[in-house]
Amino acid sequence: MADPKPNDQAKAGSPKRSDTVTTALMAAAALVAVGGFAMLFSLWWRSGVTDSYEVLRVAAQEFVAGRPILAGELAQTVRFEGEPEPLKTDPDTGDPIELPPPEEEVPQIADPDVELTAEEIEAQAAADIHQEWIRLRDFLIGAGRVAQVEQVEDIRERRQLLIDAIKPLEAARNNGFPVGRQTEGYQILGMAQYRLGRFSDAADSLLAAVERDPTLRRQLRPIIAEVQLRSGGVAVAAALDTINEHLRDGSLTHRQRWAATLIQLRSLVELKRFGEANTRITELLAIPFVSDVTLQAEQVEFRNEVSLVAAIIEVMKATGRYGPFPATEFEDRSDAIKDLAQTDEELGRLQRESGPQTSAKARLWLARSLLVQGRQDESLSHLTAVRSQRPFGAMAILGGLEEIELLARLRRGDEVLQTTRYMMREIADPSGFDADAVTFKAFKRRLSSAIENLRRGGDYPNAIDTARSLPPVIDVADALSEEAIGYGEWAEATIRDGTDVSGELARSASILARSRFRASGDAYAQSAQLNFDTKKYLPAQWSAIDAYQKGRHFRRSIRLLEPYLRYEERQKLPRGLVAYGRALLAEGAEDKAIQAVETCIVEYPRDPLRYDARLLAAEAHAERQELDKARQYLMDNLQDGELTPQSPAWRDSLLRLGELVYEQAYQGHLAAEQATGEQAIQLMRENQPVLEEAIRYLEEAVERYEKPATLNAAYLAARCHVLAANWPRIEAESPEILEAAKRSLRTRADQELQIALDSFTNLRSELVMREEEVQLPPNEEAMLRNCYLAEASTMRQMDRLEDASTAYRTVELRYMNEPTALEAILGRVACAKDLGRTKEADLLIRQAYIVLGRIPPDYDDRFADTTRFDRKGWEQYLTWMNNRITEGGV
Repeated sequence: MADPKPNDQAKAGSPKRSDTVTTALMAAAALVAVGGFAMLFSLWWRSGVTDSYEVLRVAAQEFVAGRPILAGELAQTVRFEGEPEPLKTDPDTGDPIELPPPEEEVPQIADPDVELTAEEIEAQAAADIHQEWIRLRDFLIGAGRVAQVEQVEDIRERRQLLIDAIKPLEAARNNGFPVGRQTEGYQILGMAQYRLGRFSDAADSLLAAVERDPTLRRQLRPIIAEVQLRSGGVAVAAALDTINEHLRDGSLTHRQRWAATLIQLRSLVELKRFGEANTRITELLAIPFVSDVTLQAEQVEFRNEVSLVAAIIEVMKATGRYGPFPATEFEDRSDAIKDLAQTDEELGRLQRESGPQTSAKARLWLARSLLVQGRQDESLSHLTAVRSQRPFGAMAILGGLEEIELLARLRRGDEVLQTTRYMMREIADPSGFDADAVTFKAFKRRLSSAIENLRRGGDYPNAIDTARSLPPVIDVADALSEEAIGYGEWAEATIRDGTDVSGELARSASILARSRFRASGDAYAQSAQLNFDTKKYLPAQWSAIDAYQKGRHFRRSIRLLEPYLRYEERQKLPRGLVAYGRALLAEGAEDKAIQAVETCIVEYPRDPLRYDARLLAAEAHAERQELDKARQYLMDNLQDGELTPQSPAWRDSLLRLGELVYEQAYQGHLAAEQATGEQAIQLMRENQPVLEEAIRYLEEAVERYEKPATLNAAYLAARCHVLAANWPRIEAESPEILEAAKRSLRTRADQELQIALDSFTNLRSELVMREEEVQLPPNEEAMLRNCYLAEASTMRQMDRLEDASTAYRTVELRYMNEPTALEAILGRVACAKDLGRTKEADLLIRQAYIVLGRIPPDYDDRFADTTRFDRKGWEQYLTWMNNRITEGGV
């Protein structure tokens, strides 16, 4: 093999130095051949031989000389200047240290019309030669490890060597195998992939080797057919063509022909060409035994395998006819039992009389046959037997996997967990996985589906514990993702189960759901950290952020959002900015929240998340009492031409706008109440348009959208009508306006109060009806109480004193021995005084004092929330009122 030449100026030493190094390395190689690699290192470090190019030159010569293991060990010592260092880890925790991904270099496209300088040509040539040395090193390392497999007896160690060989061989392939070693490189890589169960990759590699050297076709044909068959899909037809071509070779030995025939039969079965397969089986079983006595035992096993294929065909036909298992436990499968009776007998015979591999396969198919017949417990028993066979190999892995799948389908979560732990303990790590019966990729996918089946059945604890038991066979990051999904779905289920028909979530369910969302976020965050240098990092990081925000753990989500916003693709940044703004707002950092969401609004003006960003900006400005700015953001949403009233963002913007304008109007009302004389009237006059605007927005929301989403809007609109009656009523008392204008103002005030009264009455009736069906949540219970009181108060303002007194009496009876009853009694007192019934008012005040004493101490914390005073304040107030009565006060 021709050796690549290093850049003489940049890397090579003087000729004398190079010859010395080469001579020393050749001597070292001779020592290795005699005394082993340990002697090599001992002499190596004492002689100071460290030139990477000379080491590779000697390694290449050793490979040509037929010593690939030594060549690989020499190549492993080579490290070129400028290669990235391994990922650094935290010395305390062992976790990888978070480093930003390297910036992608913009490729420089050479202008074909511009001639390169001599220096540029020389630099390009040196770079090409350097890459050739790297390809040589990777090839030698991988080839050496594959060769070393043949000298190792331990199965796990052999698989680990193959796993370690794949990476440098694939790197060499991706960059181009060394000159003259392309065919050998593809062949070595393909065989390593085949032995690790990466069949589709192996097919590509072996076909590439044959394409470069057609003389390998006869040697590799059966292996290519095998990997094509195991690749599945369209490759199965190619496998049948390949093996048919191989069987046409008249020089095949009996063993070669038997092995090829089995591939042919399996291909026909995989293609569901059962008729052709059965015809071929009949022909094969009719062939007499060979004369060579030494081969007759092997021929018996071959015939058993052929019989197994015939039984497999019958099970597959029954599966297609009846389904792989009963849809319900009551489904009648008597026809399936009758059809498969003879097949079960044959499978039982094969399981007893065949060699270990054929016996295990027969037992596995017997379990599948029993499952088709609905005999699930018997099927499980056989799957357990396959899983428990010794030595623990490929069929045990497949049997255990199917046992887990069946247990998960039967919702037997405890047994799924127990079986999974057994499997993980036996496999121990990826090097212990025998992919001869099921690929590692399919194994992971099917385990994940089984865990999903547990979650679908509501068995979240066992699903989570099963996910936790997967490492180290399954990557820790992947197991953490399964755990995170389990906690997230458990939290969602907790919310569904804890929500009543009115849509209200119970407080206990809310607390539990939040804790599970946070557990999901923790698992996702750990998975993201472990995947920091992979493409899985950002999706896992976002999932963690989303889970934390659902669990209202905003502070922790902020810590994850900061690196997320640095590394995420630009088109996905809006969701991060919105989440960042939401978290900052929840933590009271309004300024930073506004900055985040305004970045989203300004830099992504066409992104749909701009609507959510405006809502958050409005909330942040409202928190800062910048109500005009908040209103503007909401108006921008409502006036955006792409948003329709049916969208949640439009609805939320309208509801929030009505609430904000109501807040402004109420602040104006309070300011007018605190003023006196003409100033108070002027403030009321200025506040009237604000009240009308609030009414317009709130009533539009009530008309457009269904309750209970608009209950609060309906209540606030009624409150606005009450406040809107104040200015015309007071203005009507002014001596400066005409009598006609006064009548008009009084009529307007009465109309506002009547609308308010009707609104309170309707809302109260709706809430009472809902209360008869479900228990009202706290906010709706408070609204119902306020509607009762507001209805009575509005009647009193309309001078319907008898009706108001009756309404207050209704409140008093409804909330007997509760703090609200005190407010109702005082309302009756006011009505009695307005009617001139002073004695009745005095009696009611004394009654209020008695009712206060009857209110249990359990209600002490509700006084301040539902009435004007706490308990002590009420005692003082009612004592004062009673003393005035005793002393003859009014």
